[in-house]
Amino acid sequence: MDLRLVTLVAAGGAIGAVARYALQQWLPSESLPWGTMTANLVGSLLLGILLGAVAAGATVGDEVVLLFGTGVLGAFTTMSAFAVDSIRLAETNPSSTLIMITTTVLGSITLAWFGWRFSTSIIA
Repeated sequence: MDLRLVTLVAAGGAIGAVARYALQQWLPSESLPWGTMTANLVGSLLLGILLGAVAAGATVGDEVVLLFGTGVLGAFTTMSAFAVDSIRLAETNPSSTLIMITTTVLGSITLAWFGWRFSTSIIA
């Protein structure tokens, strides 16, 4: 295992975790877990852009992918929080649970696809 690459992932993870914490402090969560949904949607878009650029042949080093893709976005987005938020919301507001799950899953996939297509169209 390359210690330099591990350090990049760890540094990115620290940045992503702090960004996620800040987002959850900034967005209210009385009715829906907006911080979790926003992190997963924005993170999916950004990861789609990054990996779409790589797929389109952009010169993006492994270090950049590890720092931002694995580190920052890996820590910023979280399906574990999504799962727990879904369970908690289902216990208190079952009708909102379907909205949150559908928005997060379909929105994340759609935004990752959009990011991918966007970056491949401007790089190719």
